[in-house]
Amino acid sequence: MNRFLLCALVLLGNPWSSAGFGQTQSTVSNALSSANAVYDAASFAAELHRLAGTLQSKPSKEEMAALRDSLPQRWTVSTPERTYSISSEPFRNQLTALSSEKALEWVEHLAAEVEASSAPATASTTQARSELNGILARQEFRGVRPPGAWELFRQRMAAWLERMLMKLFGGIGRHPIGGRIVFWLIMIGGVGCVALWLIRFLGSGDRMDSLASSGSVVASRTWQEWIRMAREAANRGDFREAVHSAYWAGIVRLEDSGVVPRDRTKTPREYLRLVAEPSPGELAPRPTHREPLAALTSRLERIWYANCGAGPEDFHDSLRQLEALGCQLK
Repeated sequence: MNRFLLCALVLLGNPWSSAGFGQTQSTVSNALSSANAVYDAASFAAELHRLAGTLQSKPSKEEMAALRDSLPQRWTVSTPERTYSISSEPFRNQLTALSSEKALEWVEHLAAEVEASSAPATASTTQARSELNGILARQEFRGVRPPGAWELFRQRMAAWLERMLMKLFGGIGRHPIGGRIVFWLIMIGGVGCVALWLIRFLGSGDRMDSLASSGSVVASRTWQEWIRMAREAANRGDFREAVHSAYWAGIVRLEDSGVVPRDRTKTPREYLRLVAEPSPGELAPRPTHREPLAALTSRLERIWYANCGAGPEDFHDSLRQLEALGCQLK
């Protein structure tokens, strides 16, 4: 009891203690009122500008400590969209470190962000939509579109197949013997498909080999008809066609004589090689057919294939070579 009375007398008799108690109570009440306050964007920006003005006046250490203690743990800011809770811990840390410049920079940056977010939009929704449509109409965005019905169907089928395979292989993992059986069945099926493909490929080659040989191809015109076509071409001044028809008249004549086979798939040089080579049982080829055909062949290659010019003398010389091959021109 004596100690209690002594403490009461000291408190009642010391005016500084009552003043300090009042100041502490005022600071606590201010902090509680700030913590319970709900700001809108404008009032919160004004509060941040007030704090910035306090920091711009170069406060002392005691003033910075008092300012730190007066801050709430979080500011509550309500907007039409939603309610935000902004922590004051970064600001209080700067005040604790006695860094007024960094604290001022943080407050001003936050105030600028709040004012920018509350500023009305300058562009209308219609204008923004038109700009967006203009961007999407560019060449690089023409292929961007939602998936079609066929693409959605393929995606669903792929997903279904993936699920089935996962179930299958998951079941195989639980049954090792069944897994080996499925593996060997797949291997046998793959080998069988390859063997079937090889059999069909080789069978198609046999069918191609069994086709009729080119020797069964017969000429569609006689050598007399070729000569008549050559004369008609020469009469109208087309000596290139006349030389061409004269050459085939000679080939048909040699086919009728049995010198060369009836095979129109051979080239002029192959025909000439057949005439230049000796026949079975002969030691040397017959020059009667070789020299006229060689002249016809060289003229055909120069005029028909090399597309050189042809004149009446080329046609008349081709007729002389045809007579040498046994063609009756009269």
